[in-house]
Amino acid sequence: MAGWMQNTGRKLGLLPSDAEEYDYYDDQTEETIADVREIRPARPRLTVAEQTHRIVTAHPRNWDDAKMIGTTYRESVPVIMNLSQVNDADAQRLVDFAAGLALAMRGRLERITKQVFLLSPATLDVSEVAAEPSRRFDTD
Repeated sequence: MAGWMQNTGRKLGLLPSDAEEYDYYDDQTEETIADVREIRPARPRLTVAEQTHRIVTAHPRNWDDAKMIGTTYRESVPVIMNLSQVNDADAQRLVDFAAGLALAMRGRLERITKQVFLLSPATLDVSEVAAEPSRRFDTD
């Protein structure tokens, strides 16, 4: 009885025909994977020593300045982004863009002040040092 139900299901297109199987193995899959190669950046990356000696401060005026920030950051150079001259909509877009860059490059985006952000590459360790409360503004 199962035979006529399977035949009916195949004719209605509910089941695969005898020629069709659930095996979706493609003979070209192994060849395709073997042809994958690493793409290297055109410019050499800076060494850690070179990165720590160079920090770029960006004062974007609008969204069009995002390209300069992205290009600099992709070279593993830390970027301080001062958004004080940008309207609120473009500032939000730039922060979102910088957050995406940091995520893609495995870096960090940190807020320094309300309108200043630090975009640091993964190779740079940024740590906070808190002053002792009694020595913060010692005027003696």
